[in-house]
Amino acid sequence: MRFLSTTLLISLFLLFQSCSEKDNECDVSCTEEYRTIVVNIINSEGEPVALDSFKVVDLRNGRDLSDEPDDQTFQIMRERGNYPVFSDKYVEDYMQEELQIKFTGFIEDVEVVSEIYKVGADCCHIYHVSGDLELVV
Repeated sequence: MRFLSTTLLISLFLLFQSCSEKDNECDVSCTEEYRTIVVNIINSEGEPVALDSFKVVDLRNGRDLSDEPDDQTFQIMRERGNYPVFSDKYVEDYMQEELQIKFTGFIEDVEVVSEIYKVGADCCHIYHVSGDLELVV
């Protein structure tokens, strides 16, 4: 019986040692929704601004976090002036972290808008900490 108790204790210890710190912090059930932080870009008359392109970069390491939409989706973004800043696509990469990212928008290869955001990710979803989500150009 003592051997069984010792074996069980050692097995449990090894099991817990094999879990990463993030695994221990994220023992939760997540919702099925997919979240995206979006910036709304308008002109001084309140009309949507149609960017030709945009870029989102992790300021810590220069990693490109831009979501590259298909042509139809990008056209809808341009019509509405709404562009993705950060999405649940990056939850695993940035779980339990906060980071600064930079959104830059271009028209005819000229930078027309730029904003720095602080965002983060918990165990399930991303979240917005700071940075203006409505920009006027």
